[in-house]
Amino acid sequence: MPKLAVVSLIQDDQPLNTMVDFAIEHSFQVVELMGKFHSAEMLSEEDLRYLERVSESNGITFNQHYLHGALPGSHRTSVWRDTLASFERNLEMVQRLGGRVIVLHPGKIDVPTLARPEDGSELIRREAVRNLKRFVRSAAPTAEKLGITICVENLKHDPGYVLSSYEDLASVIDDADSDNVGVVLDVGHCIIGDGLSEAINVLGDRIRHLHLNDAIDGVDHEEIGTGTLDLDEMAPLISSDMNIEFATLEVGKAPDSYGVILRSREALRQRYGDAVD
Repeated sequence: MPKLAVVSLIQDDQPLNTMVDFAIEHSFQVVELMGKFHSAEMLSEEDLRYLERVSESNGITFNQHYLHGALPGSHRTSVWRDTLASFERNLEMVQRLGGRVIVLHPGKIDVPTLARPEDGSELIRREAVRNLKRFVRSAAPTAEKLGITICVENLKHDPGYVLSSYEDLASVIDDADSDNVGVVLDVGHCIIGDGLSEAINVLGDRIRHLHLNDAIDGVDHEEIGTGTLDLDEMAPLISSDMNIEFATLEVGKAPDSYGVILRSREALRQRYGDAVD
């Protein structure tokens, strides 16, 4: 039964403590740090000590969503190596803050000779998949040592992305052959893409973490209960049979960002009761 989390950033100009204070005030036990600003490269030592104090005094778990635009499947050796080094620094930061999960976007195809990622051939994409697998395999020993789970996210299966199916994502997890590598299932990506039930059927117990949001007219990250997300269809993910510890509410749009978060939590509680915390 997953613990509900909030993201650490709703608006780019928010100070670090805004969502932390919101989490404490509204009894959320988990905050997922957004790597765009809240990463090992961006946070100062003062920031890190602040988060450590919050974790110790309020029992907040700090997980992290690594950089959204990361390119772990890059064909460029320097980009691939720099990304891996950065990712391992962030694994260490998550461990320092008492976190248990780091989210990795599989990203887009990155080949110097391509003007656009979507121009890549199927052969190039398969090479990018191999690069991604090598990236996850390389990071897995550090994750195991630190007690962090690397969760690779399902993205939309559009041209230009490294992964084009749930089967591709399953193969990345299986290739790593590590208890510290799994899937973070973004239900919004599923319902505007290749389907939520299909994702659950293919990925099964590889799913270790959730990103929860609804979709309206093909746009995801909307308030839960306002779009096409079928909470009955999602029910297997909330079952105690699944090894899913955290579920992050990836919602919160102006002008009522905080209301969106609280109403989304209430919609989940009305359907699942005490199975979500």
